[in-house]
Amino acid sequence: MLSIISSFIPHNDKNYVSFWASSFFIYTIRFLDFAIIAWLLTNVIENPASVGLLIFFKFIPMLFVGLFTGWLADKYLRSRIIKISIILTSIYLLVWYVYLSYFSPTENIILLLVFVSGVIISIDRASRTSYLSNLVNKKYLRNVLALDVVATHLGWFLGPNIASILFEYFSYANIYMLLAIINLFNLALLLKLPKLDLKKSVHLSGITQGIKFVSKNKIILGTLLILGIGNFTAFTFESMTPYFAKFIFNTSPKQFNFMLSLQGLGALVGSLIFLPLVGRMNYQGIVFVLATITLLLGSIIFSTVDIFILACFILFSLGIIMPLFMNMHTMILMSQTPNQLRGRIQGFQQLAISMFPLGSLTLGFIGNKIGIIDSIKLFSIIGLILVLFVWIIFRSLNNRIKP
Repeated sequence: MLSIISSFIPHNDKNYVSFWASSFFIYTIRFLDFAIIAWLLTNVIENPASVGLLIFFKFIPMLFVGLFTGWLADKYLRSRIIKISIILTSIYLLVWYVYLSYFSPTENIILLLVFVSGVIISIDRASRTSYLSNLVNKKYLRNVLALDVVATHLGWFLGPNIASILFEYFSYANIYMLLAIINLFNLALLLKLPKLDLKKSVHLSGITQGIKFVSKNKIILGTLLILGIGNFTAFTFESMTPYFAKFIFNTSPKQFNFMLSLQGLGALVGSLIFLPLVGRMNYQGIVFVLATITLLLGSIIFSTVDIFILACFILFSLGIIMPLFMNMHTMILMSQTPNQLRGRIQGFQQLAISMFPLGSLTLGFIGNKIGIIDSIKLFSIIGLILVLFVWIIFRSLNNRIKP
């Protein structure tokens, strides 16, 4: 994998290869952590609302601190913030070790710790993507953003499956101790990376500068609106996968983690398929909208399936579409934003992504009332209407978008 990356980046940029490895490293640990938490939670609850709460507390920090962490990424050294987030991640993992060693897991404590991890992810995300966007020449920006999506999806597939293997040999507590120690080795990958200070001559400061920039740039504003709508309504299949696996299909721990990883596997396959193409795409707005619509339609199909193998296939297929959704909006936002504002635009991106936990929470509570299947269908139909409306209003999304 590293040799593929090295050949994709000009001059075999060792700094980028090290940074990609660091990202893959921490992404895998996060998905492994989520797989363990999802299994623990579904053993102490039995309703869609609680599964919705898991997603809610995992991603809601993006709503409350996303703009602040984006400002941090523009104010301070991004490389230093990334290293601090790695250390905080190990501390978080050690807290899990202590908790599981001496206490039986309860829903409230699980959700509290999930919220803490969400805050750490928010801190890391804004700085990591902004740093990455400035690490290589701008003409290769699309390539490195696409490869970051590959790292995400590779970690998404491997994390839950590694968890299945570790379940057979270690207790949950010892797994967290092992992860806390391994995670610190990630710092070694970042030791020789350049600091990449922002230019002092540019006087852009404050969150209000980001707001003004977004309001004036219709391509970015339209992208953020569809990103928010998509996260609120198009990922119902993803947020409820733990519930379907545990309570609809009555899976074993291995089947449970396998089902959680299938979307990641599909996304990894999709990333590799689209990797040679994303750098040449000039109509990212159209592709982004069509990918969102496909995910909404796929959610409806997923909700009608009652056969485990078929549900797995649908998750895999929807995963293939995920890289288009992720690559296109990230490329639009980063390519259309000056470096000095990228952290703050990352904050707005996190704000839009935070619609995912709000949607998951709402979906879970509505699912308790009318049934999770009808709830997914309702969300998807509303999402389709809203996405089409924004697409009509923001016609600039149909334009050719140059890097």
